[in-house]
Amino acid sequence: MSSDAKEQHAKGVDRRQFLMAGAAGIAAAGMGLNTASAKTIIPGEVLETNATKGGKRVVLINDALLQVGPPIAIELAQKGHNLVIAQPAKGLVDKLKSHGAEVVVVEGIEQEGPNDETKPGSTQKLVDAAMKHLGGFDAAYIRTAIHHTGDILSTTREDMQKIYESNFLAVMDSLQSLLPPLMEAGSGQILILTSATAGKPFYDMMGYSAMRAAANMAIRCAAMTAAPKGVCVNAFGTNFINYPDAVKTLGGPDKMAAVAKHIPLGRYGEPEEPAHTAVTFLDGRNMYSTGMFIPFAGGYNIKSDTVASLTEG
Repeated sequence: MSSDAKEQHAKGVDRRQFLMAGAAGIAAAGMGLNTASAKTIIPGEVLETNATKGGKRVVLINDALLQVGPPIAIELAQKGHNLVIAQPAKGLVDKLKSHGAEVVVVEGIEQEGPNDETKPGSTQKLVDAAMKHLGGFDAAYIRTAIHHTGDILSTTREDMQKIYESNFLAVMDSLQSLLPPLMEAGSGQILILTSATAGKPFYDMMGYSAMRAAANMAIRCAAMTAAPKGVCVNAFGTNFINYPDAVKTLGGPDKMAAVAKHIPLGRYGEPEEPAHTAVTFLDGRNMYSTGMFIPFAGGYNIKSDTVASLTEG
């Protein structure tokens, strides 16, 4: 082999080794990229856990009452995980325990009222309970929300302040409670429910759409901070889901049918559908997706038009 051929062959081998090694190879080569400090985790039959009690993963859920919280909790329990939850729906705790899950219920976190789930310190209560009763936690599903209808002309500064606190600041507060223990442990997952309107707005939900979009960006920034420590942070958003109170919220079956015309798939989603996907960002078997936002809205995010109002015919 000629000297030129040997040189090209050596370069080829070096390149293949570099690609196989990935970011760890860059760090080993002394290129100064300190973002490669996360350890490689390839999930197997036995998942690594930050919790010490029972060897099972522990997942925090701050809203086990509404929307996708209950089906997420049920599927996690079926998979053998333990749970620290707030606001459990009626009969949910017994159902979770019937699947063998250890369940810790945290009081003092409410959907509405003086202990609103968006108040500062709410998520910290879940973290503290997990540390006290289960030795730690591995993942968290967080929902914070206050819905508001109003376009750019009708939304007041007072309206916007409330929307900002509940839909943006509450997300930041939650991340600041969840990230430190997970980053110290060296692995973990956080999934935050924002809204499908964060990617495609409703005409008359200006403030809500804007603050949900801002929350998505904060989550992406958090993912950049947490990735070097092996922690994945993602967001997802729902719309057009057949929640139990959807008929009442939209004004009756006729109104629901009218709104369904705007959904590309032609139907409402069932809560178990987004919940099933959400679990894949919480159960420890996908530790390589971070900084993502996934909308669950029956294809509304790819429509060329928008829905003017939830209640228009």
